[in-house]
Amino acid sequence: MTMSEETRQIQGDTGVRENYRKAIAALNLRRPQLALELMSKVLRAQPENTRALALMAVAAMRNKDYAQAEAAIRDALRLDPLSSTYHLLYGMILLAKSQLLLAQAELEKARELNPLNPWPYYLLGASYLSLKPRPEVDKARPYVYKAVELDPEEARLQALLAYQASVDGNLDLAQQAYLRALALEPQNAAILSDYGNFLLNYQTRPQQALHLLKEAIRLDPEEKATQQRLLQAIRAAHPLYRPILSYRTFLLRLPPSLRGGFGCVTALCILVIGRLLLFLVENISNLALTERNPQLLNIAIALMCLGLLIVTPFGLFAAYRAVMAPLLLFLIKRGWIK
Repeated sequence: MTMSEETRQIQGDTGVRENYRKAIAALNLRRPQLALELMSKVLRAQPENTRALALMAVAAMRNKDYAQAEAAIRDALRLDPLSSTYHLLYGMILLAKSQLLLAQAELEKARELNPLNPWPYYLLGASYLSLKPRPEVDKARPYVYKAVELDPEEARLQALLAYQASVDGNLDLAQQAYLRALALEPQNAAILSDYGNFLLNYQTRPQQALHLLKEAIRLDPEEKATQQRLLQAIRAAHPLYRPILSYRTFLLRLPPSLRGGFGCVTALCILVIGRLLLFLVENISNLALTERNPQLLNIAIALMCLGLLIVTPFGLFAAYRAVMAPLLLFLIKRGWIK
């Protein structure tokens, strides 16, 4: 190699490092398109640079171009199939594409390649907890606890532990984990939003939740979930919504196995009691008219009043929930309730 060739190679390597540094800075400044352009320059010079391919995948994922992100990370894995980091990143991209089973398979590979890295455990736990309509809390739990065991000083891991504990019904642990997470990262908008949601739905503390959610919105005004939670907190802080909030909190504190069927069982019990009382009233009334017995007629009237006392409050509360919740939300969105 001649002196001029060596000089060009050194200059080329320097340019690659500079573009790589600029791309990281662009991602930190939330400019993924600029990072993509810089990594394209690097890959034109070094098409098998796995670090550049991985960074391009990150930039494309931030840019919500999941097809480009997947293509880049697959190229990186083709060149380095034993990289736990690349399998982890591929799992994140698949999660973003809602390909849950494929994502979990990649995350399991990342975990096997580097069992001391907490992030595959974190993402596996989060993937099970994010399932709709019902999280798979039993599958998530060992991953969540292992992630926290590996790095107890990471705020996001503590926040996930808090969510796991709240779903499990261990509200004391959830409260401690949220406070620990905020002590580690007091300006983390996502954790502030999650803790506000916890206070709102599990602790019936709408005023404190409202304060936290306003701070979360200040830090990240574009986050849709926090915007929705803020509206719910404003509604929950209104005196007319408190009975509904207390009922929701009661349901959330029930074990997950009972929570889903509680409303159905309650409605069924009311239906059975109402039908039984109606049957008794009808037969006793007929007997009273046949026998011309005023005492039996009084008993029928008393049973009818008892039925009304049992059934009417539940019916009124159901109607109140159906009307008041959307009405308050409408008034808040119109700005008529602050």
